[in-house]
Amino acid sequence: MKRSEKILLIVFGFIFLIIVGGGMVAYGIQTYRGIQQECISLNERIVEMNAAIAQGSEWQRRSQWLDASVPNFTSRQDASSRLLDSIQKEADKNSLTLAGKEFVEEVKVLAQDGLPIEEEGGYYDKASVKITITETKEQALFAWMHGLQQPDSFLGITRLQITPSGKSKTVNVEVEVTQFYREKAAAKITKADTP
Repeated sequence: MKRSEKILLIVFGFIFLIIVGGGMVAYGIQTYRGIQQECISLNERIVEMNAAIAQGSEWQRRSQWLDASVPNFTSRQDASSRLLDSIQKEADKNSLTLAGKEFVEEVKVLAQDGLPIEEEGGYYDKASVKITITETKEQALFAWMHGLQQPDSFLGITRLQITPSGKSKTVNVEVEVTQFYREKAAAKITKADTP
């Protein structure tokens, strides 16, 4: 091998080592940063978990309140009729005239086999009613909505559309009110043994 070939081989080897070594260093730095980010996120998760554990008694108290306070109805029809009664009573208190009432059926998502998909976290059942109110004053409307949505009633406004009526500062409203509840089994009638 000539001296120029040796020098060329040494330069080529040196450049090869720089490129490969640089690539390995870059890969090492990138991996180190990824591990650092993962450590940071795990530390944040540990802090959140410790905070959740520290608040465990508070969440237990809230869970017990929910279990004691959530309304129980035997069927969606029962919940819907009670919901209509509550809406009408509150409307009467605030001098509102309900123009239209329509039950809203829950849309069930079907799986490939045609059966409804079970929702995860379906702790509550719900019944909804769509109410139409025409030409009402805003103050009466908002007093009615505030009266409906009390924490212990488990009622909520799940959809609200307000449009100006154009007559003496009144509005037309379409509102969906939902009653959240837990469905309990209906009482079974049993036959008593008679001697």
